[in-house]
Amino acid sequence: MLALIYTQGLLLLLALAFVLFYEAINGFHDTANAVATVIYTRAMQPQLAVVMAAVFNFLGVLLGGLSVAYAIVHMLPTDLLLNMGSSHGLAMVFSMLLAAIIWNLGTWYFGLPASSSHTLIGAIIGIGLTKACYWADLALPMPLSICCQPICC
Repeated sequence: MLALIYTQGLLLLLALAFVLFYEAINGFHDTANAVATVIYTRAMQPQLAVVMAAVFNFLGVLLGGLSVAYAIVHMLPTDLLLNMGSSHGLAMVFSMLLAAIIWNLGTWYFGLPASSSHTLIGAIIGIGLTKACYWADLALPMPLSICCQPICC
């Protein structure tokens, strides 16, 4: 029993580390998107734009960050999280955050503008769809439809 509590506590700490890592990526990813226009048009010096973005992002999290967090929590498939064991719920959280982290790093590396918040929402939708589909019925029709679609068009 004690080992189970220790393992769940360790997984919870690891999940919190994933959240902090996601938020760090969110900070440098979305700040670059926010300041790119004013730097490119030379409306503001790059150093001033980055400092202003950092200050106002911090103030935004401090003053209104919980409202965004609550809005995203309400989008989570709570019926799935509550009806499963805590290990399955943590696995869903890990996969959601890992998908969002990989996507954000990829779009940052290739210089593609993408919203970190929309990435997280897409990962939430992906988890919901994965749980909602009965994949045994889709094993043959799904690849078949993907292969036949270009021929039909």
